[in-house]
Amino acid sequence: MAFRTVGDIITEARVLLQDVAGERYTDAQMVQALNEGLLETRRLRPDMYRDRLSNVPQYTTADLSTYIVYEQMYVPALINFVTGRIQMQDDEANSDGRAVVFINTFLSKLTGLG
Repeated sequence: MAFRTVGDIITEARVLLQDVAGERYTDAQMVQALNEGLLETRRLRPDMYRDRLSNVPQYTTADLSTYIVYEQMYVPALINFVTGRIQMQDDEANSDGRAVVFINTFLSKLTGLG
């Protein structure tokens, strides 16, 4: 699957979160996690924004069908960030470890250090 829109990325993160129906996490929560992932990408990999405006795009729930400008080879890393960030919000004790794995996967894929 080619991840072309904000909604595509959120849908895939929902699969990993076992929340395909969107009953546990709102679209607003998911989009906020995506926005944080984009900011983290800018911090870790400023080269990915070199040819664009210095501002990192920020999305809202109205943008679910909006095409996202992001290197396709790094989209799985971004999905991992969104999933990990959402997992951090869970109050279940076992989700913290899972969240760390997702965030660390994002970091290693994005920076090539893993």
